[in-house]
Amino acid sequence: MDRQDLRERILAEIETTRSQVEQYTELSAPIAPENAIGRVSRMDAINNRSVNQAALRTAENKLHNLTVALSKVDE
Repeated sequence: MDRQDLRERILAEIETTRSQVEQYTELSAPIAPENAIGRVSRMDAINNRSVNQAALRTAENKLHNLTVALSKVDE
């Protein structure tokens, strides 16, 4: 694999990861207390939010690492 192919693969992965970051950011939005979704459903929504926040941190870390890798392709 030459450097140009590697650069293109990294750029494609960066775009995919940016999309994931956007999705996880939306899914990690705070749950408004006025939402009358029931106590159990609210607890489930809070738990899902925590899972999405963890996935968001992972995706942001991956995006950072891909950016670093892209900057070092020519080295």
